[in-house]
Amino acid sequence: MDETSPLARAQSLLVAGRSEAALELLSEHLDQVACAVRLRELLLGEGRTADAEPILRMLADGTGPESRVSHSIIAFLQGDLRKAMHECQAALTLQPNLATAHNHAGRALHNLGSTPQALAAFRRAVELEANYPEAWHNLGHALRASGEMIAAVDAYQKAVKLAPGYRSATHNLAVTLFHLDKVNEALALFESLLAHDSADVEALVGAGLCLQLAGQILVAQKNFVQAIEIDPQHATAHCYLGILLNEMDKPAAAISSLETALKLDPADVEAWVELASVYEQGNQLEQAGNAVRKGLAVDPGHPGLHIEAAKLERQQGKAGSAARRLRRIDPQQLPGRVAQQYYFELGHALDRSMEADAAVQAFTAAKQLADQSVRGRGIDREAFWRRCNSLQDWQKNGASGATPQASDPDDDLGSDLCFLVGFNRSGTTLIDTMLATNPAVSSVEESATLEFAIAELEKLQGGYPSALEFVTDGVLADLRKRYRSALAQYLGSDQPQLTVDKMPLRMMHAGLISRLFPRARILFMLRHPCDVVLSNFMQNYAVSEASVHFDSLQHCAQMYDRVMSLWQQAESLLSLQVEYVRYEELVADTETVLDRVCRFLEIDSEAIKLSQRARLQTRERVRTASYQQVAEPIYQRAAGRWTRYREHLTPHLPLLERHIKRYGYATG
Repeated sequence: MDETSPLARAQSLLVAGRSEAALELLSEHLDQVACAVRLRELLLGEGRTADAEPILRMLADGTGPESRVSHSIIAFLQGDLRKAMHECQAALTLQPNLATAHNHAGRALHNLGSTPQALAAFRRAVELEANYPEAWHNLGHALRASGEMIAAVDAYQKAVKLAPGYRSATHNLAVTLFHLDKVNEALALFESLLAHDSADVEALVGAGLCLQLAGQILVAQKNFVQAIEIDPQHATAHCYLGILLNEMDKPAAAISSLETALKLDPADVEAWVELASVYEQGNQLEQAGNAVRKGLAVDPGHPGLHIEAAKLERQQGKAGSAARRLRRIDPQQLPGRVAQQYYFELGHALDRSMEADAAVQAFTAAKQLADQSVRGRGIDREAFWRRCNSLQDWQKNGASGATPQASDPDDDLGSDLCFLVGFNRSGTTLIDTMLATNPAVSSVEESATLEFAIAELEKLQGGYPSALEFVTDGVLADLRKRYRSALAQYLGSDQPQLTVDKMPLRMMHAGLISRLFPRARILFMLRHPCDVVLSNFMQNYAVSEASVHFDSLQHCAQMYDRVMSLWQQAESLLSLQVEYVRYEELVADTETVLDRVCRFLEIDSEAIKLSQRARLQTRERVRTASYQQVAEPIYQRAAGRWTRYREHLTPHLPLLERHIKRYGYATG
C-alpha cells in the first residue's frame, strides 16, 4: 500500500488513536472504494448505523463484491439474516478471499445462533486481513458468547491495539475483564473512555460496577446517579443502582430503582434477580416468589433466578427440592460472584437435607471463591490479628486505664446502655429482636458507634488501647460525646429507657466500655463453641478484616479461641456488669430466660412480644446473617447441629475444649 495514500494515512491515524481524524480523512475520499469501505466498517463498528447508511447506499449501487457486502449489511440491519448470508456468499463467489465478506457473514451466522460457523468466519476474516479491528472485535463477541473469555480478551485487545480510539472494542474489552474479576484493568479502560467523553453512560455504569466490586460504594453510587441524570431511560443504570442500594442496606430505595428498571425493560433478568433478593432479605417471601416467577417467564434457565428460587424452597421446608434445583446448574459456567452465592445456597440446602459431607464441600467451595474475590484479595488479613495482639499485650500488663477512676466525670456513666455481645452466630440477633419489641427499648444493630471512640484513641500517643492509661477528664468526656453522637444517628429523636447496642465481637473492647461507661450493662450470648464455629463457616459474610478468618473450620476455631480468650482475660481484670444467656436455653425456655434478662436490664418483661411478626416489625429489615431465622417461629433445630458434623469438627476440638468446659457444654 502506498504510504501516502488516503487509506494508508487513515490507517496510521487509527493506530495513533485518532479515530475522528481518520473518519474525516476517509470522508474526503469517498470516490475511492477502499476508503468508502474502510469508513463503512469504522462507522458500523462503533454502532453509528445512521452515519453509515449513505455509505452503504453508495457502495450498494456498484457491481463488485463490496457492493454485495453492503447489500448484506442492509439486509442484516433490516433483520433479514438469511438474505444477509446470501449476499455475503455472492460476494465470496466473486472474491473468495474478501475479508469483509467473511466478517459480515460471521455477524449473520452469530445472530442466527450458528456460533461455531460464525467463529470460523471471523477467524478467516482476520487471517486474510490481520489489521482489521472490526473483525477482531466481532471475533471477541463470538468467543465471549461461547464462554471462551480469555480468548475473547485476546481478540478485543488486538482490536484496541489496531485502533486505540475504537470505543466499542475498548468498552467490550473492559466488560469482559470485569467478568473475569480483573477489576482494576477493567476500571482503567472505563476511565479512559470517560476521559475522552465524560457523558459516556455505558462507561459510567461500567466504572460504577468496578468501583462497587472494589468496595468503593459511595463513588460507585455517584457514577450510577450521574448515568441516570444523563439518560433517565437507561434501564441498566437503574438496575445497578438498585443492586448497590440493596448492598447499602436501603431496601426501599433499592426496590424503587429496580422497579424503575423493570418498567423501562421488563426483560431485564438481572433486575428480577435482585428484586427477588431484596424481598427475600426483607422476609417478604410472597413478593420474592412473584419476582422469581416473572423473571423465569423471561429466562427460564437463568441461574441467578434458580438460586433465588432455591432459597425460597428451602425456607418453605423443601430443602431436597432446593438441592435438586441447584444441582441442575453447572457452577463452572457461572461468574465468580454468582458461583459463590450458588455454593453457599447449595450448602444450606444440603445441611437441611442432612447431607453433612456434601454441605461441607459446598461451603468450602464458597469460601474459596470469597477469598479469591476482588474484595477478598484486597483485605489486609493480618489487621485483625494485630488488633488482637495489641489488646492481649495491654491486658497482660494489667489493662491500664480500663478501670474507672474516682476523678472521672460522672455526667454520663452509661446506665441507659446495654452492650449486646457474644461471638458471631451465638444468638445476638434473636435476643435483640425480642428485646426491641419492648417500647422502652431502642436497638442499634451492628453499626459503628464505639468504633468512633476507638478511632479517636488511635490518634493519641501510644494508640489504642494503650492511650487509655493517659486520658484526661476532658478527653474522656469527648470520647463519651463522640460515642453518643454516633449513637444519635440511629436513635434519631428517640429517648429510650434502654439502648441495646449490638455488635457481637465488641466484647474484645470490654476495657474501653468499662472506662467510658462503668454503669453500662453487658449482655453476653453464649452458644456451644462447636455450633458457633460451624455456623460461622456456613455464612456468606460481607468481606471484612474479621470475616475473612471464617474461611475454614480451622480458622473459625482459631478465631473463636483467640477472641474468647481475650474476653476471659478482660473479665478477670475488670469489674463488669455481665449477664450470660445461653442460646440453647433461650430457644428451649424463652419466657423464663427473658424474665431473668429483663430483671438484669431493669425493663418490663411483660411488654415483650415473642411472635416472629412482632420481632420483624422492630426494624425495616434484619441486617445480619440471621435474617431468615428471625422470620421463623423460635426453633431448636440449630442447637446441637454440630454433632452431625462431628467428623469435620473433631480435629478442632483440642482448641475448643477448654471453652466448652468453661461454659459447661459437652463434647458428647
